[in-house]
Amino acid sequence: MSNFFISNELYKLSQILEFKGNDKRLVTDIKILAYTIQSLTFELDASNFDRIEKYLTDKPKIKNIIKELVLNGKSEYIDILSKDVPPSLLKLLKIPGIGMKTLYKLYKEFNIMDIYSLKSLVKEKKLRTIDIIGEKGEEIIGKNINYYFKLQREFSISYADSIFSYIKEILLGLNSKYVEKAGSVRRRKEVVSNLNVVCANNNAIKLKSKLKDFNIIRNFEENGDFVNFKINDSEIDINILICPEEYFNSALLYFTGPKSLNNFLYDKSKNLGIQILPTNYLKLDYNEKQIFNLFDLPYIPPEFREHWEKYINMDKNLLSYNIKGDLHIHSNYSDGISSIYEIVRESKDLGYKYIGISDHAEDLKFAKGLSEKRIYKERLEIRKIEKLFNDIKIFFGIEANIRNDGSIDVNESILKDLDFVIASIHNNFNEDLNTNMKRLINAIRNPFVTIIGHPTGRKISERDEMKIDWKKFYKEIENSKTILEINSASDRLDLYSNIIYENSNFDVLYSISSDCHFAPQLNFVSQYGINIAKRALLEDKKIINNYEINDLVKIMNKKRESRNFV
Repeated sequence: MSNFFISNELYKLSQILEFKGNDKRLVTDIKILAYTIQSLTFELDASNFDRIEKYLTDKPKIKNIIKELVLNGKSEYIDILSKDVPPSLLKLLKIPGIGMKTLYKLYKEFNIMDIYSLKSLVKEKKLRTIDIIGEKGEEIIGKNINYYFKLQREFSISYADSIFSYIKEILLGLNSKYVEKAGSVRRRKEVVSNLNVVCANNNAIKLKSKLKDFNIIRNFEENGDFVNFKINDSEIDINILICPEEYFNSALLYFTGPKSLNNFLYDKSKNLGIQILPTNYLKLDYNEKQIFNLFDLPYIPPEFREHWEKYINMDKNLLSYNIKGDLHIHSNYSDGISSIYEIVRESKDLGYKYIGISDHAEDLKFAKGLSEKRIYKERLEIRKIEKLFNDIKIFFGIEANIRNDGSIDVNESILKDLDFVIASIHNNFNEDLNTNMKRLINAIRNPFVTIIGHPTGRKISERDEMKIDWKKFYKEIENSKTILEINSASDRLDLYSNIIYENSNFDVLYSISSDCHFAPQLNFVSQYGINIAKRALLEDKKIINNYEINDLVKIMNKKRESRNFV
């Protein structure tokens, strides 16, 4: 069973358990592992299962479920639980205003099964009869039903990557010589609507015939050298361009895009007498670097192609990132799986010079948020562990919750003792623009808030971003010397590259962090976060974890020392 299917099964299990009212900690742990396995750079199997298993010694139930999926391709436990809960029902959680409690009530009282039965209930004004919804809640759900269809078409880059790994294995098994992702996935766009693939195979007719017969493939269509389909119950469109082996790189360049770059190459190719094939790629038996050279262009890596015209005129040394640490990491003191010791050990293996432990504060009961007593207990443990690892600095911080009025859930007396503070919004995402801005501005102006975490609040495929006036937001960040987070968690990827690029005129610093909840997730920074910075053409001097320890400390203390910025 591929990582894609294992992660899907685990995520489905987490939703079913939450729907049935099971232990929230178990639900959270399973979700964390689902996202981790989805993002692994290797396919999980019996030979390498120990790379995950070693972190799960105190979680035998979860370990056995994953092991069963890896070895047998299915889990009897998941199969039994799934019989009671229709998959179409759980998809309704994408609608703002419908949480797990509300969904359970709808299911029990109206036997609701899918989006269409929900729309009927809204039309008939029956939702308001449920006490936890009422007339206002019914109105909110009615307005937000369209979000369901929007979020159904949005997929994280990690989701697309995991499907690609599976598709690649199939295509190579069908005698294809080269297979590579293309389109927005290859350009590393954070949220995608489809997966484009280029496949070099000299017998396209035979390949298409065999693909059509796979029982996991549905909605199969072919159009010349292109085939389109979906797999199982996934809604992501998979588009494959099949080409002869000698034109693979040219086809890959075309199918990667973007359109502005392709148009430039087409215009120039006419003057050079280069033929454009009916499938729209150039008739060239060259690799990509050679093709760029032919058009008097430097090689442009895919993640820089969105803004390729600006990139080719930049000093490339400004885009060389050397990440020395990660400041947004959760341990098992709050809702993380791994111990602080395991996190430090993994960080050392990545070559980090420093990390920041930033568990949740008291407001987040569902995430085992830390009381004042537990904050000081964790600090004591960090200082003990730091003595065991003399070549890595452990900063002690916290991820505070931004309350509705913009205050945070940590007392000033504690804040003074912390190395840094991340402040993030964790609830009430659907307020109007003015309410959101007042809340954020109050948090930004708090002199102890070092970093604003996952600023848009979005969860890819689950929750849309908050309404934010970005110019006003960035101006406040700039004036206050607050740092903005580029959150690399595979289900967040927040901030995303377009916002950063569009606000590049502001003098703002960024922290690229993993928001790690399980030691292997520390890799999210290199897998996803760095590419967000590259897509935004963000200079390395604007990324605080490019700095050495002494300089980083000065940057983190700058705001707190000034205090007179409002």
